[in-house]
This record gives sequence, C-alpha cells and structure tokens, in this order.
Amino acid sequence: METRTKEILVRWATYFGRTVWVVLNNLYVIPAHIIILTLFSPLVYFLPQLYYLLEETMFTWMLSMVSCWIWSAGYTILESGDSLDQSLRERILFMPNHQSTADVPFLMTLFTPRFGMGGRVMWLMDKVFKYTNFGACSWIHDDFFIQAGKQTRDRSLVELREHLTRVFQTKQRDCLVLFPEGGFLRKRKAVSQSFAKKNDLPLFEHVTVPRTGALKVIMDVLGPSGTSPTSTHIKKVVDVTIAYPEGKPLDLVSIITGWRPPCTSHVHYRVFDVEELPMDPDEMFKWMVQLYQDKEKMLEEFYRTGEFPYTMFNPGAEAPKPIQHIPLRYALLNSIFIFATLSLILITYSLVTSLKNSIY
Repeated sequence: METRTKEILVRWATYFGRTVWVVLNNLYVIPAHIIILTLFSPLVYFLPQLYYLLEETMFTWMLSMVSCWIWSAGYTILESGDSLDQSLRERILFMPNHQSTADVPFLMTLFTPRFGMGGRVMWLMDKVFKYTNFGACSWIHDDFFIQAGKQTRDRSLVELREHLTRVFQTKQRDCLVLFPEGGFLRKRKAVSQSFAKKNDLPLFEHVTVPRTGALKVIMDVLGPSGTSPTSTHIKKVVDVTIAYPEGKPLDLVSIITGWRPPCTSHVHYRVFDVEELPMDPDEMFKWMVQLYQDKEKMLEEFYRTGEFPYTMFNPGAEAPKPIQHIPLRYALLNSIFIFATLSLILITYSLVTSLKNSIY
C-alpha cells in the first residue's frame, strides 16, 4: 500500500512539475518573442524582407517549444503515406482532420524538424484563439482568424480572400493549413450526421462532413486559375489524417501535464496535384466527401484492429517513420529565450532605475 501511495505521489508531482515548466516556458518565450519583434518592427518600412526573415525564424523557434512538450511527455508521432518532404518543394495546402486541441501542437511538431518550414506556414484558425497568449504571436505572424457562426461566415470568406492576397502572396508563404471540418469532431459530429441524413450523404463516425467555403476561396485566389500571381499559386493539396490510439485523442492538457501514458499516434499523407481538385463548387464538395469517406475507412480500420493501415491506398507504401526530435536543439533554443528574457528584464530595470534617479 505504501509503495502504491509513493507511486501516486510521484506521478502527481510529475504532472505538477511539467505544468510549472510549461507555464514558465510560456513566460520566458512569448513575451520575449513579442517584445523583440516589436523593437525590430521599424524594419518593415526599410528592410521588410529582413524583418520577415527574423519573424519567421523566431516563429519556427516557438513551434519547437511546443514540439519539445510533446517529445518530453513521451508521445510519439509516426508519419506514413506520400512524401511530405517531396511536396514541400512546392507551395501546398495542408488539410488535416480535426479531433482535439492536440491537433495543432501535432502539426507544429511535423513542421519543426523541416528546416525553415514552420515560419513559412500560414494557419487558418478560430478567432477565439487570437485572444490566447500564443494568439498574439499568430497575429504578428499574420495568420488568419475565422469568426465561427453562420451570421459571420460570408464576411469571414471575404476577409480571407483579402488576407490571402495581402499576406500569403506578399510574404511568400509556402504552406496554408486549413481544417475543412471547421471544428472538433466531438462538437460537430451530431450536426454533421444530421446534415448527412438530410442530404443523402455518408454517415461518418470518426470524421465530419467537410466544408468547402474556405477551400473555394483559396482556390479562387491561389489555385491554377487564381487571381494571385502564378508564382504564389498552390501546386499540391496534402490530405492529412491524424489518428490517435484507440480513437482517444490527446489534448492540450495531456500534452502539458503528461498525465496520459506515453503512446503512439499516426499521421498519414495523401498528396494530390491541385489540378485534380474540381473547381466547380458542387464537384469540389463531392470530391471532398469522397476524400473523407476514405479517411473514415482508414480510421475505422485502425480503431478496429489497432494496426494503422498505411498501405490502404498505396500497397507499396513504406512503413511509418517517427518524427525526429533533437534534444540538443531544444536545450539551445530554451537557453536563447531564457537569455533574451533575462536581458530584457535587466535592460528594463536599468532604464527604470535611471529614470527614477533623473527625476529625484
């Protein structure tokens, strides 16, 4: 009994310790990120490309912090399917399924080991995220925040069209992340199934019926016949299937605390030339529904057997490979942010002290 008690105490101490560490990590990373970029913001008017490079580099470093949380908690991610690295040689639209608050940290972890990629990604996310601590960094990065709800949907699509032209094109972004389902599985499942029944569509259990409004706008601006310059057109569409063990998604709380035992999740890629995507709205919707039928089939097989069916759509596919983490890089980046934060505190203290002395 005494041994059991000690194990419980150690486990809860670990949860608490990790939580404190993640909170501190946020405190010495995010303020430093915001302050440094604010101080260098005048470069936008004189040397914009240099400022964009600085911002993209620091944004990539920040994503590495999130990746470090996942790695240190023992959560392994295996990649399979078509080559993502091959696709990254061209501009891509990245379309993952959406199950929980762990999806975004997982995607950040996918981009982290790919040099320079994380900072050149534009995220489309719910507007609520803008008011979080990390949301401030995303706002500086010029990600797009979508206002949820039917009443604001049309306006959001108009704003998205303008944002793609103003930011994705101007800043030469390489990747656009879109969650076609528009929300978490657990929140949208009932509405999705009701919609499917009314419109004679497949009933999904592990995904929801995808929305195509934002996708249509993206194709109108960045597609083969889009209004933006040809140099900024998207060339590949990457369908991404995130599969958690036993169909039980991780979440941000488990990533922060590490309360859930170490486990292995899968991320599967299917790459399509953008020309394969129909431009007619009705045909585009049918294409997406078929894509999600395939996704549903893959997830159902995984949850039923416990074996991820990575050869389902390509019998010759290579076995899943783990995302590579570099602990030394994590240690170095943490050291840089800690040094930057301490330096800013020291400079601020010196300035305040000097100001007080000059007054009195």
